Amino acid sequence: MKQPIRTSDDLPKLAAPAQRALTSAGITTLAQLTQVTEAELLQLHGMGKNAIASLREALSARGLSFRKGKDSGMDKKIRAQLDNILSEDGQVQFKAYDFLMKETEKPVDWAYEAWDELVEGLTHKDNHVRAITSQILANLGRSDPKGRMFKDFDKLLAVTRDERFVTARHCMQNIWKVGLGGRNAQQLVVKGLEKRFKECIKEKNGTLIRYDILVSLRNLYNAITSSEIKEKALELIELEKNLKYRKKYASVWKKQET
Repeated sequence: MKQPIRTSDDLPKLAAPAQRALTSAGITTLAQLTQVTEAELLQLHGMGKNAIASLREALSARGLSFRKGKDSGMDKKIRAQLDNILSEDGQVQFKAYDFLMKETEKPVDWAYEAWDELVEGLTHKDNHVRAITSQILANLGRSDPKGRMFKDFDKLLAVTRDERFVTARHCMQNIWKVGLGGRNAQQLVVKGLEKRFKECIKEKNGTLIRYDILVSLRNLYNAITSSEIKEKALELIELEKNLKYRKKYASVWKKQET
């Protein structure tokens, strides 16, 4: 019977799933890690962000690093700010958020290196991490030529139902940017927001959620001027039975067109 590959002592101690992931890939030394990218390791079942961080620290202590992907644009400052999202220091965390939001207002070539850890952050125990990662991931919609968002959009949309309403609102107010990734991405966003509009009326803050949804659709319309988005928004407004709120929702469009 073939014996499992044992990891060398120069590898840091990892959680069992990550340890098994390295074993299955035949990685037994730190030197071997210099031949793979972080993105490649994250594709291994059982390998998560915490394990990657431990490996990165061990490599750095030896003056080594993961292989940079051919299309990688992630420099050390970006990597550090991604790590700082998980900081328990609120100021450090906010600075990371502010920096990364500004960086991702334009297409970046490191999106897929950070993608999985951002998706993982959507369900983090800290609601600040959930809010930050949801907004950054939405921004990366314009840096997604492979269409990864189509696999993970429902996870992002789920944050708009977060138990902490302030977190849900932060996500909702930024989710429209996913639609900047092209026509298919626009349709993904519109369908997702239509679903939320119809279901949220039963929620505690349903009327405010509906307002945020229409503002999001308006923002997307302003960015790409698609008549389909406007038509859908006006169609959703007509679903509101309360005339007071229907007028309020309609004002989102009228006040910007006069």
